[in-house]
Amino acid sequence: MDFEKAKKAVIVASIFHDIGKFWQRAVRGNEGLSHSTLALESELCPEFGKYRHVLWTSEFFESFEKFFPIDVSEKLTDEALDNVKNLSARHHKPSTPLHYIIQQADWLSSGMDRVKTADAQDEEIGAFREKKLISIFSYDMSGNGKNWVYNLTTLKPTDDVFPFEEKERVDLTGEYARLWVQFIEDFKNASVLGKHFNIWVGSILSILERYTWCIPSSTKDVPDVSLYDHLKTTSAIALALFYYHHATHSLNSIDNIKDKKAKKFLFIVGDLSGIQDFIYSLSITNVKGASKILRARSFYLQAIVEMGVYYILNALGLSPVSVIMNAGGRFIILAPNLDTVKEKLKEIERRISKWLFDEFNGKISLNITYDVEVSGEDLMQDKFRNVLQEIQLSAERKKRRKFFELFGEGHNGFVLDKLYNELRRNGHCQICDENPGVKSLVDETGEAIKICRQCDTFLNLGRWLIESEAVSYTTGKIPGVNKSVEVFEGLHFNLHKLHEINVTEDYYYIELFKIEEGFLYPVKFLANYVPVWRMEEEEIFNHVREIEQTFDKAANRVKTFGEIAEVGLVERRNGEITKEGKAMLGILKADVDNLGSIFSSELGEEFAKHLSISKYVTLSRNMDFYFAGYLNHLLEEKYKNVYVVYSGGDDLVLVGEWKDIIEVAEKIYKKFREFTTWNRGITLSAGIALIGPRYPINRGILMADEFLEKSKGSEGKDSLTIFNTTVKWKLLPKLWEWRSYFEKWLTSTESKVKTTFMHRLLTYQRMAKDYYETKNPNGLRFTYLLKYDVARNIVERKGGRIVKGEEEMSKLFELVENNLKEEYKELWIALHIPIFYVLYKYRGKKLKGGQNG
Repeated sequence: MDFEKAKKAVIVASIFHDIGKFWQRAVRGNEGLSHSTLALESELCPEFGKYRHVLWTSEFFESFEKFFPIDVSEKLTDEALDNVKNLSARHHKPSTPLHYIIQQADWLSSGMDRVKTADAQDEEIGAFREKKLISIFSYDMSGNGKNWVYNLTTLKPTDDVFPFEEKERVDLTGEYARLWVQFIEDFKNASVLGKHFNIWVGSILSILERYTWCIPSSTKDVPDVSLYDHLKTTSAIALALFYYHHATHSLNSIDNIKDKKAKKFLFIVGDLSGIQDFIYSLSITNVKGASKILRARSFYLQAIVEMGVYYILNALGLSPVSVIMNAGGRFIILAPNLDTVKEKLKEIERRISKWLFDEFNGKISLNITYDVEVSGEDLMQDKFRNVLQEIQLSAERKKRRKFFELFGEGHNGFVLDKLYNELRRNGHCQICDENPGVKSLVDETGEAIKICRQCDTFLNLGRWLIESEAVSYTTGKIPGVNKSVEVFEGLHFNLHKLHEINVTEDYYYIELFKIEEGFLYPVKFLANYVPVWRMEEEEIFNHVREIEQTFDKAANRVKTFGEIAEVGLVERRNGEITKEGKAMLGILKADVDNLGSIFSSELGEEFAKHLSISKYVTLSRNMDFYFAGYLNHLLEEKYKNVYVVYSGGDDLVLVGEWKDIIEVAEKIYKKFREFTTWNRGITLSAGIALIGPRYPINRGILMADEFLEKSKGSEGKDSLTIFNTTVKWKLLPKLWEWRSYFEKWLTSTESKVKTTFMHRLLTYQRMAKDYYETKNPNGLRFTYLLKYDVARNIVERKGGRIVKGEEEMSKLFELVENNLKEEYKELWIALHIPIFYVLYKYRGKKLKGGQNG
């Protein structure tokens, strides 16, 4: 047996083993099946008339044979039925060891060791054509019996892919047919990548994700795993099984292949640490340059993780299907549990760690573990959550022992002497203020500065990212590719425009940052949106620019954080551009609450009990899609002055004009809750820091992080901390209602409310808060003091009737007279939030009568 041929055959057969479910649901009766395929029903189906989707799987290979990168009819062993099409189509009625590899992988992907009889019953009555994919997030979410389902549509980062409450079931054959036609077109076109097998596999995975993310893989029980996630995890398991049994010389034993007690699988976990310290290490003197550097640093770390993944895959001879999860600075790869694999991993770990230690003085590390060994039984639904706990514990142990493998072999861990001498000789880098300044350049302001080698790389990377649409990972520097960065030992990642891509044998892999029509390279969603000067903004450019340059030169340049803040002050009045007020930036840091326990408890014990590897992949992929895909699209479309520092996995950091940041925070929260079916166990917490445009951005991010921790420390989490106050998201609409009142009163000539009154109102709010929190009776004075203040300074009477301030009196008295009611207590405690908002917004602006806010 040719090992490489058989390996590729197992990958292809397992990726498409259930493709027949897609085709079968797109037709009526036996449409699409040839007479020769129909004649195979008794051979392919374990019971006549059941599991008939395998007939369409077989027909798929027959009809589209020429579009595969390998010969799907070629015999792989001495067994007559051992070819790709039979490996794939005979997984319900296997007869050879290779057939059983696919069957066992199929079952383990689902966390089951039995044939899915309910699926067969659905096929008999045609119910599978009516059942939509149920959102993984809605599993047993509140006992209300609602199904949140997805429409059959291509995957795209828009509201079209959000789940909705199912009202009724209808026949979906027409919708399946529409998707099938599009899928086949893309599948055929991907054949041009066939000479580069792993890139072809990646392309096929992306195509399958685009069209089968919304198709239930099974219609039994709760159909909450997509066909895409089932196909991918089945392929990962099949490849690991094939490797294991080939290496242990047991590939000819069906009994050994079916054995679920042996520890055949190895989970390889990579976890990047030191992210925050690395991204945010910026000199306090370089505020203008921060907008170019931050995004580059963030992308650089993501590229290191990606390169680590493909370095491991290449060294072990694995495939993109083997990557179970890759998001948020962590990856999980499924490999065969072999000593030779562990030996290679030990050397890979040493090389990566040595390079990172030498390059960054131990500041960041890619902690790789490979001690979680599992059996088939461990992948069963009632045990897989224990595997996830082992993975988490393994990663935590490794994090506490990072670089240990280097020191154990005598590596010199004392880097400070060398660094100190270089700093004395060259001085500090004026961007990061940490490394030796070895290169001189003139920045955009015309100032001569010295920078380190790393920051020089990041400056280039920041410029390249603006116009790049794809990244490739290669074994060396590719001739003609100029946007290239070296990592590890001679490996490179390279940035490209679409038309610049020219795949050669040196490419490990290539990824588009988003789906691009007409291009079928693999896609990994990347949140990399940054505000740039657009042509329609020329009119306001001269009012806010920080760098002395013409608009022609500034066009498509990343806006500085100072410019982003100033844009928020620009208004058009009577056809003229005006700018007044005080510019400020907002920094939003947010992440998902209790992510680790979501897999074990937050979705309910019933979910945890039925958790499988494919359910885990479905949940992880959806979470990353929201933060890396949907959020980036949201900003591109609606919040064009918000800068993505990082967004992916389950968290984000955004910078923008402060009012935009407050608005986008609430929008992100609402859309996240909608995306996760308003599940009470899946919530988001956030912190917002407000800073001046000259304040060091890295310190602002640390402030936002502190506020995020306050939100997460509150009871029940699910909170926002803003103006140093933590509130539940559900209270915001009421606070913003009061913000509208305050803003109307402060700006209207019909109201006597001025900023001086707003400051007094802050005093009353503090008194009320003190009373509610300490029960200090002196705090109760706010009730009569506010009433007196309103009556004396806000209400104006003539002839015994109120001519000004009636609404103000009514609303503010309502606050006082209901102060003992729980909802009004909550309001009083947080009332300074809308007060501060309005005071900040109008600070430095001319209001009614010429007064300054």
